[in-house]
Amino acid sequence: MKIPGTILRTAILFILSTCHILADDLESLSNFHPEKVYESSFYIDSNLEFTLLHELAHAVIDTNHVPVLGGQENAADQIAIMLMITTHHGIGGDLLDKLIAISGEWMMEWQQEIASGDVVYWDSHPLQIQRFYELTCLVYGAEPDAVETLRTESWLPVQRAWYCSEEYIKNRESLAWLAKRYSHVEFDANWNLTTQRSQTANTGKVKLQIGPPITDKNNEVYSMLKNSKQLQYLIARSNQVLKLDRDINIAFDAGCSGPDAWWSSEQNTVFVCYQLVEQFSKNSKKIAGSIRKLSADPD
Repeated sequence: MKIPGTILRTAILFILSTCHILADDLESLSNFHPEKVYESSFYIDSNLEFTLLHELAHAVIDTNHVPVLGGQENAADQIAIMLMITTHHGIGGDLLDKLIAISGEWMMEWQQEIASGDVVYWDSHPLQIQRFYELTCLVYGAEPDAVETLRTESWLPVQRAWYCSEEYIKNRESLAWLAKRYSHVEFDANWNLTTQRSQTANTGKVKLQIGPPITDKNNEVYSMLKNSKQLQYLIARSNQVLKLDRDINIAFDAGCSGPDAWWSSEQNTVFVCYQLVEQFSKNSKKIAGSIRKLSADPD
């Protein structure tokens, strides 16, 4: 199937704009280094961070019976994105690079789904291209003045951008509601996370399990996971923030049939497949060439 050039160009223009805007424009975004998006370790860590936050959001919603309207997959996406924005105290520096890497992965997955004809419209997950726009809207809504130089009509039309600040504020209020009820923290008047209550001895913990590699191809992923400071930080930070009534496992599994991650309420476990990490690694090597090729395609 031929990839519709207009759709794909729309999806990638956000990344293109961040990689090719003028140096003068970058001065308004301190410590912004778009070249990080192409660094394999940074790309993998960023997408793995979002994946784990997304699945932990499912765990919190499920174990606490949190009422959700609009679909749990949408809610988990927005919780994960908002957690990243609020815990980094605004847009800028590594956070903006991380969010670009995550949107880049969604763009790549959308491209691959279109090329293979495997787009699943009935799935509970939003289409990857929809996730792309949801993320960019929340990023823009968080600090429109700071990232206005990156906004173009092609990747965030003014009709959507006009309401992004309102969407961000509503999402922030929802996150504050969740934090007050289901975490050890809350937001102060400046929307910074502060300690709310002390943890008790019977508080559930997030525990990490890294299954052994099965094939030689898995060895690199196993070594990366074992030595990942970012992964250890995420586990430690989750235990500081989340109020759990039971232990939750994050289990990396080499025995999956494909790239995937999911929350199992029956096993109180977030499963993450080695193949998903391998996909992140593979796409990190493809994204630069794909962007150059598609941006040169007039169709």
